[in-house]
Parts: sequence; structure tokens; C-alpha cells
Amino acid sequence: MMKFLFFIEKYLAAKFVLILGFTLRIKVLKKPPKEKVIYSFWHRNIMPLLFSRKFEKVVVLISSSKDGELVAGPCRVLGFKTARGSSTRDGIKAMKEMVKLSQKHSIAITPDGPKGPREEIKDGLLYLAYLTKLPIIPVAVDIQKELVFNSWDRFRLPVPFSRVNISYGEPIHVNSKEEIENKLIEVQKAMEELARENSLK
Repeated sequence: MMKFLFFIEKYLAAKFVLILGFTLRIKVLKKPPKEKVIYSFWHRNIMPLLFSRKFEKVVVLISSSKDGELVAGPCRVLGFKTARGSSTRDGIKAMKEMVKLSQKHSIAITPDGPKGPREEIKDGLLYLAYLTKLPIIPVAVDIQKELVFNSWDRFRLPVPFSRVNISYGEPIHVNSKEEIENKLIEVQKAMEELARENSLK
């Protein structure tokens, strides 16, 4: 019975994302690249990004938790592949899967997930860029009218018909393990600066 109820919950979550997404007025200020990359965006911004990039060849890294499954459902409905795992659970397995899938797909990752600290990058993103040889593309999202949840990430849910700005930053390459510490700082600063440029406030 619990499995059936959870299936219904996932189904409703997917339908909700689709219906809400069609009402949003999304404007992409800086376009994404056409080649394979690693998209880096904060955990709280996942909802409008899912809809704006629907049915593209992108693999989304999602936590193995029950909450993660609620995100995985809408991702699959919108045409994304998913890799399950995080820095705290099944991380090595997920990393290997993403390296394999990166041969044909771009990757989307929330470097502050699955439990924070909010808007602070962990080094897993940089190791993934080094292993896959794909550049990191910072992504910024801002929402005109939103509901902000009382969760660790302050999850953002756009109000129907709200304006949404999305910007994609310049590529950042990680060519060696020795670069990881400095590149982490570079990506953090790039994401913060892009967020300021992309602001609707």
C-alpha cells in the first residue's frame, strides 16, 4: 500500500511540474552551449531548470533518498536520464555511471546537494569535471514571484505565470587534480557573480 501511495505521489509531482512549467515566462539571458558540458546550479533552483531544458540529452544527478525519488519522477517525465547517488550515499557508483553517460550526454549537478551547506560547492563537481574532461557551466536562476520552502536549501517554487530569468556562464575546465582546490573557488565566485547579473530584483 505504501509503495502504491508513493507511486501516486511521484506521478502527481511529475504532472505538477509539467502544468506549472507551461505557465512560466522563462527568459534565457545567456544561452547554453551546444556541446557536452556539466551544468552546475544550486539545489533550490532545480524546478524551473527542469522545465526549460525538457527532452534534452542531459543526465541529472539525484540523491538516492526518498525525497530524491520525488525529483527523479518529473525528470524522467521531462525526458532526462538520471543517475542516483550523492556525496553521502552511493557517491562512487553515481560518479562511475555519470562518467560513462558523459560520453553521449551533458550532466546536470547541484554541487551543494543533497543536504548543504546551501550554495556552497563541494569538490565532487570538480572531480567529475576532471574525470569526464567536460567543462563546468555555471547556471543562475531568478524568479519574480515564488514560494520559498523552510528546507535546508530554501527550495524555490515559482508562482504560476511568474517571470523566470536563466543565465549560463562561461566554461571552466579542470585539467588536473592539482587544480581542483583553486577551481572550486573559481566556480563558486562565477556562480555568485552570474546570480547577481541574472537578478530580477
